[in-house]
Amino acid sequence: MKRIFLLFLVLNFSHYTFAQIKNVNKKFSKFYTYINHWQHLDIVQDTVPGVSLDKAYKKLIKKRKGNQVIVAVIDSQMDINHEDLKQAIWINKNEIPNNGIDDDNNGYIDDVNGWNFLGNKNGDNIIFTNTESDRIFKKFKSKYNLTTKKFNGNKSDSLTYSKALIEHEYDLSYIKSLEETSVFFQTTFPKAKKTILKFFPNGNYNLKKIDSLYQKYKLNDNADDETKQHIYFIRDVLKLNLSQEWFDNYEMCFKGQKENTYNPNYYDRKLIGDNDDDLNDKNYGNGNVSKYAKETWHATQVAGIIAANRENEIGIKGFGNQIKIMPITVFGFGYQNDKDVALAIRYAVDNGANVVNMSFYKTSSLHNDWVIDALKYGEQKGVLFVIAAGNDGIDSDKTLTYPNDYTELGKELCNNVVNVSGIGYTFPEFITSWTNYGKLSIDVFAPCEDLYTTDASFGYVTNSGTSLSAAITSGIAALICSHYPKLTPAQIKQILLDSSVKYDLDVQVPGEKEGTLRPFKELSKSGGVVNAYNALLMAEEISKKK
Repeated sequence: MKRIFLLFLVLNFSHYTFAQIKNVNKKFSKFYTYINHWQHLDIVQDTVPGVSLDKAYKKLIKKRKGNQVIVAVIDSQMDINHEDLKQAIWINKNEIPNNGIDDDNNGYIDDVNGWNFLGNKNGDNIIFTNTESDRIFKKFKSKYNLTTKKFNGNKSDSLTYSKALIEHEYDLSYIKSLEETSVFFQTTFPKAKKTILKFFPNGNYNLKKIDSLYQKYKLNDNADDETKQHIYFIRDVLKLNLSQEWFDNYEMCFKGQKENTYNPNYYDRKLIGDNDDDLNDKNYGNGNVSKYAKETWHATQVAGIIAANRENEIGIKGFGNQIKIMPITVFGFGYQNDKDVALAIRYAVDNGANVVNMSFYKTSSLHNDWVIDALKYGEQKGVLFVIAAGNDGIDSDKTLTYPNDYTELGKELCNNVVNVSGIGYTFPEFITSWTNYGKLSIDVFAPCEDLYTTDASFGYVTNSGTSLSAAITSGIAALICSHYPKLTPAQIKQILLDSSVKYDLDVQVPGEKEGTLRPFKELSKSGGVVNAYNALLMAEEISKKK
């Protein structure tokens, strides 16, 4: 009877209609800016559509420690000495630091904490990588006629080139938007601060005060529009923990990308010296995974969501202190190289990773077959992969993104990959306006909006993106691996999907005309949002049956 009852709990508390939830988080919506871990909360107990991690610890995990689990974060460079992360960084105990010898004979010298595939043996490192479209253009330069616009090659190469042309147009608009945003930041921030001083001459204001001011002015039709905009701007600055230094860094990164990443004459692999068209040319990289963590901040934010210290009473809490993060560097500013990704996957698998988080994507791929083969290798070795869906607001069933585990026809190529899209914390908006989605290509949703996490430059920041929804899903997967180590990747994937919370409401379709509504359940395979509490209950039930 106990087994049936537990399963009933999972099913009974996993479906919510719009009538049930439309007013459920009014109180939270008013004060959401002061809660730095909404993703851990519970829809019933806290009126917030989080993943019920707090509930899982209180009612299920309690003081159980579980087994150590390694989560490889294939990403940018990472701050491995961050106060909230340093205890969670994986250490290769078979490697003696800085002796220039491959002590464990795994093919990587001095890989004490992981491996940097964007470096060379001299310790130099790429910060700006090429776009994928530029790589493809260089590869097929001799096959494309600029005058006739005809491609002289096989169907597969022609399709790859066609996708690159589309992505190239997107890249041009993207770098232009970065420039416009940078100019907006640098001109608006000083003006907005000056406006706020009219209300708080002594500069004695905080987020709560600015939020109250914002609520008052947004309903005032007679208020000056520029004043409203400045109040809103400062509200976001405080909410997201931004500063003039942050805006200066944004400008620096934009200029670097314009001069390098989006410069067709730039070639990133010149520094490395390898042949990026040869997967067997592996003699490159170095063991420094943190040298440029401040410049390439992404991995630190992802890692914090997964494994920030739960017991030090500072910063944030991750999913478990038994989780160890294996940093593997494959990108900075620009697009990841398929060769690096394929080798990074194999490095993670061969060095003991249980879960691999991949919070990156692109819409064209020169060597996707290399990555697919690596994912299949991971499947054979019992490793689960979690991949971010992307932030373009597109239907991934129609526009394939990479890396992935499926074909243009929606056929799955392996059963150890979870593709994750993102939700916010309010109704009826719920699904974020920019997340990718897809009934065939996306497995499940997870929180991804306004998440407070670790940062290499500022300690902690608030950010958004499916990169973070993937990290949340990796955290839940790691908890399952830790407490139920006999479950296979395929079983864990199915648990994540089956135990997800189903919200029966219509939502605005990302990227579509306003008012274009579809049932939330139709935007992914599972039709739900990952839930730690439900997943652990289901994992317990399945483990008992074995």
